[in-house]
Amino acid sequence: MARKADPAVRERILQEAEHIIHLKGYNHACLDEIAEACGMTKGNLIHHYGSKSELALAVLDYKIKEFQSRKVEPVCAQAVPEDAVAEMFAAAGRLFDGNGCKAGCFVGNIALEMSDLDETFRLKVAGFFDEWAAGLSACLERCKAKGYFRPELDARATAESIVALYEGAMMLARSRRDATVFSRVGKVAKQILVQHKTVKQEA
Repeated sequence: MARKADPAVRERILQEAEHIIHLKGYNHACLDEIAEACGMTKGNLIHHYGSKSELALAVLDYKIKEFQSRKVEPVCAQAVPEDAVAEMFAAAGRLFDGNGCKAGCFVGNIALEMSDLDETFRLKVAGFFDEWAAGLSACLERCKAKGYFRPELDARATAESIVALYEGAMMLARSRRDATVFSRVGKVAKQILVQHKTVKQEA
């Protein structure tokens, strides 16, 4: 009987694979290095994930869940969603300031590197951004239903705009080595929401 995979081991593999692929890119990362980082042999790694592409796609799934908890749920839980969006940008600014504005967005990097080369990766990345935008859109729709935002707010377009601003800020910060871009762009993202607040909320 085949031994069941240990979830903790698989999560450690995903974390180490994310770190290495993030720093080196998909094409320059290798299974030997990931296995060494996990403290296992390459054979053991392949037992859990049969190929580098399978592992990288699993990491993308892992990132989708992580982004839901770090980038979507806080907005949904916050009574003032525009402040939660501003904090999302501020947190990225603090992170980038601490790491020298290196690495960038894991999924954005994969999108740039692999979307034109591998359709499976392109679809997975598109699904990631769709999930992120859809989660934010659902939060904004609930706020609109409660009367927080005006009815004319286009929740989907607004959510996609916030995601685009966030990813664009990452690219600018990384290329300029300037984390302050998050503060400026974050103010714009916040203003997009503020301008749609009801008169009652603005008073």
